[in-house]
Amino acid sequence: RNLDPIGLHPMLLEFSPLHKAMYYEVVEIRTERSTLHLHLHGTGVEPSLSISPDTLSLGHSMVSDTLTGTFTITNSSEIPLQYSATLLGEQRSTVQSITGRSDFGNCNHSGVLPFWCCPHTGSIEAGGSREVTVNFRADHAERFRDVVVVKLLNQPQETRIPVDARSWSGSMFLLGGRTPAPHVDLYASCPDTSSTGGDGDGEEVAGEVWVFFTCPALGVSVTEVLEVGNCRQLKPDNKGAKLTGDFILDPLKADYGPLVKALVATPPKGAVEAGQTTAISLQFTPPKEITEKQLTFSTLLTLKGETIEQYRVNFVANIMG
Repeated sequence: RNLDPIGLHPMLLEFSPLHKAMYYEVVEIRTERSTLHLHLHGTGVEPSLSISPDTLSLGHSMVSDTLTGTFTITNSSEIPLQYSATLLGEQRSTVQSITGRSDFGNCNHSGVLPFWCCPHTGSIEAGGSREVTVNFRADHAERFRDVVVVKLLNQPQETRIPVDARSWSGSMFLLGGRTPAPHVDLYASCPDTSSTGGDGDGEEVAGEVWVFFTCPALGVSVTEVLEVGNCRQLKPDNKGAKLTGDFILDPLKADYGPLVKALVATPPKGAVEAGQTTAISLQFTPPKEITEKQLTFSTLLTLKGETIEQYRVNFVANIMG
């Protein structure tokens, strides 16, 4: 190329590193009488981020109440990064094809996703961090799960954060025990309450749980645990209102004979503060005069919050020795 005296010619140099490393190169510019060496150096950087925590459980709430949780994105690279945080549940066709009908990526009855992120896009300076809030609000009682997908702009890699939450129709809820599905062959081991008229004299119950005791021998105690929770939230507009809830586990009926004293609940009744859970320890000691290898009995647990609900607690004790 010809260059006029005192002329200028711009040269465009492009640096496209393939790896995270230091690069050095020399460009030679030659004329008929001389050679000019232009020394180049550059640093290849790799976009990278870390997220904490790697899973997020938002807890329990009443229907139409809002729960929040946060995770932190940290930019551990040397350049600013742009990110997006979306929910896998937004790709409902993909979720259904992978999982079928389940509570993964499930929606509210209104069709609106129960989870959403804020802010869902943003930029993070080199070495900086950004806190992202995950919100949850449900319009019916159910357990919900989804996955937050964090992506970098123009980058193929992504990070996934499982999230879950549980909504309840009332303020009090019960955890623990087992609730076998119809296809699970556990009903054969469950008490037949129809023979005794059922606990509660035919009253409708909100649900049933099964507690199984595996006893190594007569006279040897075993313990299982149920948890009673209160999902009321402390809010400015309910200041001064009664937020505690109560529970009462009825003693076994006298019809169960020696089993009445064999089951000890600690505590049998109590109060649960807003946002807390209380464990009920259930200790069963099979009486030595029992000859059966399997015992079935039941009682009622009453939860008193914004509503009053009763659960039938069915017990199955298997005597091994």
